Amino acid sequence: MKKGAIGLALVGLGALYLLRGGEGSGEVSPVDSEALMNADNNQNFGGYFTPGTPQQNVAAFLHMIQSSEHVYPRDVENQAAYSTFYGGSTFLNFADHPVNTGKKVGVKLSAAQCRASGLKPGCVSTAAGAYQFIKPTWDRIRAISPRLPDFSPDSQDIAAIRLLNQIGALALIEAGDIGGAVSRASKTWASLPGSLAQQNPRQMAFIIDRFNEAVA
Repeated sequence: MKKGAIGLALVGLGALYLLRGGEGSGEVSPVDSEALMNADNNQNFGGYFTPGTPQQNVAAFLHMIQSSEHVYPRDVENQAAYSTFYGGSTFLNFADHPVNTGKKVGVKLSAAQCRASGLKPGCVSTAAGAYQFIKPTWDRIRAISPRLPDFSPDSQDIAAIRLLNQIGALALIEAGDIGGAVSRASKTWASLPGSLAQQNPRQMAFIIDRFNEAVA
């Protein structure tokens, strides 16, 4: 079960969430893999998620994204994900996105990955942090008023919520339509089921487990 705390600020909605994850009181329900494979679209997976309150749903969804974007569960549990760059290297300066601070440079992607992203061969990834923000997305989200002060874990959490709001997923998450939110978010996060970015997206059963285990 998820441990630790995620500080969330819904700046765009004028509300502050201070959410603290803890060990759940029960086991995650087993997922019917055959039913998942035969489902027509992500909306059909809604019954496998176990939503809580709106605040719990948001915290669990953030945990799910982090778990999907990072290879090692320990990096999410010990918050090392917040200082991880694309490819697995790390950074220590949280003053800004590591490409903006000059601590990191983009990592070259395969020609297939570039094509899937609508980019020319030779493109690079600047994905960084718990939610693997690429530099242009971070710069845009950070600039929303009030401007985020840095690339700290708290700022990364806020930026992720802002981005979820922009893509129309946040309201779905708060309402408990987690399957619908995944469908929206998969167009932004390459690791989520349904992504066309050709970066080995997770199986739906994996993210269902990660969401359910994080609902306190």
